[in-house]
Amino acid sequence: MKIRTKIQSYSSLFLSVMLILLSIIVLIAFLWISLERERDLLEDQASLIEENILTKDLISGDSDLMEPYIPDDGMVRIFDMDGRLVKSFTDEEDLKGLAVKSINEKGYDFAKADGEYVLTYRYPYPDEGKKLGMIEVTQPQDTLLDNLSTLALVLGGASLFVILLSILAGKWLANLILKPISVMSGTMKDIEKSGEFKRIPLSDQSKDELQVMGAAFNRMMERLERNYNQQQQFLSDASHELKTPITVIESYSSLLKRWGMKDQAIQEEAVEAIHHEAVRMKKLTEHLLQSASQTEPSEDVEGKIELISFCEGIAQTFRRTGNREITIESEFKEIYAMTISSKLEQVIVILLDNAMKYSESSIQIMIKRQDNEIVIGVKDHGGGISPEHLPHVFDRFYRVDSSRARKTGGNGLGLSIARTLVESFDGKLEIQSEVGEGTLVTLTLSHQILI
Repeated sequence: MKIRTKIQSYSSLFLSVMLILLSIIVLIAFLWISLERERDLLEDQASLIEENILTKDLISGDSDLMEPYIPDDGMVRIFDMDGRLVKSFTDEEDLKGLAVKSINEKGYDFAKADGEYVLTYRYPYPDEGKKLGMIEVTQPQDTLLDNLSTLALVLGGASLFVILLSILAGKWLANLILKPISVMSGTMKDIEKSGEFKRIPLSDQSKDELQVMGAAFNRMMERLERNYNQQQQFLSDASHELKTPITVIESYSSLLKRWGMKDQAIQEEAVEAIHHEAVRMKKLTEHLLQSASQTEPSEDVEGKIELISFCEGIAQTFRRTGNREITIESEFKEIYAMTISSKLEQVIVILLDNAMKYSESSIQIMIKRQDNEIVIGVKDHGGGISPEHLPHVFDRFYRVDSSRARKTGGNGLGLSIARTLVESFDGKLEIQSEVGEGTLVTLTLSHQILI
């Protein structure tokens, strides 16, 4: 069963049940109130008879005296103290056949006489405190039952009319509520068929849960599309980067196979080229593995390190391999901190590697201590990064200049890995850059200083 049908059916059923219960309650209340009113009238009538007519006249059955006290279309009967009928006053033949009940106590009786419902009230008539008999006043209840039937018809008709309106309103309400869901369902089907990343059109007027769900769906689609585009870009770039070293390795391997074993110069050239391309492939593979493994929990333990000598050791390695001037700048001779040395080393290596790729001049490593923080900055004097690219440099696979990145061997994973590593030991990584002035990346370590 469709949700639309369920909403219409259940809402109509619920409303029908509620209307039926309400109608029953109204009818019962109307009947009870009407009977109470009739009882009060009969009781007042019996009291008037007892107060205004002498006991001897009651027993003698003087019709002229009783005439004013007989209810319209009703009946008055007098019983002696033994419950025997003494006299009956009525013009209605139907009431004359009403059975005589030997009831000697004051009270009411709702009975049926010749197919007609009547209400009877019995009232004792005493004489100086001595009970002499009973006064019985009877009134037909045709009008009451007619009114009750009319009320039932009115309630039934009104309920039926309301139920019909509720069916139409339920249909309208179902369409109103389910329209966003239908649109969302249609969009999902289109996505499944076409493979495109589509959005749900939303109305700014609605602020309900369906609006929130639609907005969440659109954000999810935007994220999926962004990740898909990044993946496609990375696959394209990775295939291009891997194709070149594989081709070079294959070419030099073929060259070695044919002539290289006899020519020392060709052999050295081939080995050097194969080694260089193998290193490039290894770096790309390592970056991919590191990027994938950053979501796993780390079991590394913090340790005490001296940051200036620690950074000097990393910088010395880059000086040898990159033939570049790298200086350490700090107003302190020693700064100790508690941190995870392996992760910190990997972050600094990534920052230095980026600085060497995108600049040609010297590189500075600046180490400062401020209150409870340690700030390590890596500064290059390259071409810099334009403002529109700065917010995205920490995104996975994002590259500011694709052509230059292919030339330098970048794959857009370095800064993303660095940020994840820094966040894993509660640090902060920030970048500042101006086009033509260079780039400064700062790593902040909080509450980790040791004196």
